[in-house]
Amino acid sequence: MGDIGTDSQSWMPPMTPQALPLGKANMFPSDDPHSVSVSLPTWDSVIGLSRKEDWVMDKLACSYPRAVLQRLQKTDKNIGCLAFNTVKASRKCATVLQKEATEKQLRLEVVRFFMPAESNFTKLSGVHWANFSAVLFHNDLRKEAMGYWRDTGAGLSTRHASFCLEELDYLDSDSVNPKLRTPALQKRTHCRQLPAYAAWIQTAPASQHELQSFIARLASSEQPGQPAVAPGDVFLYPTGMNAIYSLSETLASLKSDSQVAAYGWLYPETVEVLRRGAWKNILSFKDGTEKELDQLETMLQSGQRIHTLFCELPSNIKLSSPNLRRIRTLADQYGFIVACDDTVAGYVNIDALPYVDVMMSSLTKTFSGSSNVTGGSLVINPNSHHHAQIHAALSTNYENIYFPLDLSTLLHNCQDIAWRVGKCNENTLPLVNLLAKHPSIAQVNHPSIDATADLYKSLIRKDGGFGNVLSIIFHQPSSAKHFYNVLEVCKGSSFGTNFTLAIPYVQLANYWNRDKVPKYGVPQHIIRISVGLEDSTELVQTFSRALDDVVKLESKIARVVDITDSRP
Repeated sequence: MGDIGTDSQSWMPPMTPQALPLGKANMFPSDDPHSVSVSLPTWDSVIGLSRKEDWVMDKLACSYPRAVLQRLQKTDKNIGCLAFNTVKASRKCATVLQKEATEKQLRLEVVRFFMPAESNFTKLSGVHWANFSAVLFHNDLRKEAMGYWRDTGAGLSTRHASFCLEELDYLDSDSVNPKLRTPALQKRTHCRQLPAYAAWIQTAPASQHELQSFIARLASSEQPGQPAVAPGDVFLYPTGMNAIYSLSETLASLKSDSQVAAYGWLYPETVEVLRRGAWKNILSFKDGTEKELDQLETMLQSGQRIHTLFCELPSNIKLSSPNLRRIRTLADQYGFIVACDDTVAGYVNIDALPYVDVMMSSLTKTFSGSSNVTGGSLVINPNSHHHAQIHAALSTNYENIYFPLDLSTLLHNCQDIAWRVGKCNENTLPLVNLLAKHPSIAQVNHPSIDATADLYKSLIRKDGGFGNVLSIIFHQPSSAKHFYNVLEVCKGSSFGTNFTLAIPYVQLANYWNRDKVPKYGVPQHIIRISVGLEDSTELVQTFSRALDDVVKLESKIARVVDITDSRP
């Protein structure tokens, strides 16, 4: 790994972990408008978010610019709006919504906002970032609209939306609906500059290449004979989901009517992305076991073919590791592409690129750590038999929509990644040991103690470790709920943050099919924990106090049961 990101930065979370009030940004300071995680301090608040209940939603910041509706003089409170980076993305969203809109006789509108030619002076190069596209829809279509927004990751980031709003008065709007065609409210003069944005707009190309180079060095294999990753083999996206979505769309386009395999327990949104794609069929191997690899091999031997296999290393929630070496052997023998998501472990910990064709990563998580910017990447294995084909296809479809200010923020955040990962690795093992020994806990999932630990160990880098993400399953669901409620750490979505973060995973990620997932080893009361940079002793004490509270609760329940059972 050389000296990549070995120096610690000045930013650190409070050494004593702490929970934040409902709706606050999960970061320090907690008033940052660009936080990627919001505080959900109780079990019921997580469910309330999943159910979109007012008492939770009213505490959260709005996720789209209301000013767009005001500009278009849309005062109907039943009209929703989502803003996208490109017209292409907004039209795809409208296409997804159109069937249900037609059935319910609801109107859909796509509006393009753009800088008129007379305002787009050469000296304002980069002002095109003010251009965006919006989809207007009835709130009866909100669930489907937000599903597209979430799964494709193509919406405006908070920084990008802020920039567009500042420039909104200088933009024309266009639409197939003449009523939504509006001229700019103001005309820009030649002397009007963009002082607050000029620097990072001008340096964006250099920053992008620097970030690609940084990731390329991280991703390059330590194994003898493996070629180094070139910056050109790294593709950057505004979110991790946008990277996965773009890869799925690109690979599905390479061969029509092809099958894709989802191997292991994948993050639900990844599965939704595959379902949205042009794949003929999705083969699901949810357990990710050797037995299921046997089934895949038998299927391939019989003449069936798959085009691509998607997997995670390790799995996000079960923390089990796929047998990448065996998958690589099958892929070479039967000609399919292997796409792996390494977000939970990351390049600092594992050296898995030689066994896959494309590695997917959410840069929002550990790569950034600061919980204040999103990003995603695809890295093509330079030694892949499919390298030329994948690279050409991704390059053809690639749109540079990663907002420059997000790019520069991410580049700043990632510099100390090696130090942060090492520290979090160290902080995690004592907690794994504490939790695994506790009588109230039935199971702890972590790569270091999973049944597939040897598979993970075979891929660890020289200075790598087992990662900072684990999950726990209490014997009693009531104990899990109580533990979460009293645990004094940040609580909410995301992981890999510089501070410790917990979430009842199924209640957030699988709430609407929560009855279907326990048979795959993901019970409704499973809790995911991402360990941060706080003082290790403080972390152990914090978790110990929460466990002590669980013991008190269980003792109280046991006494009540004894009294009830003893009654004649």
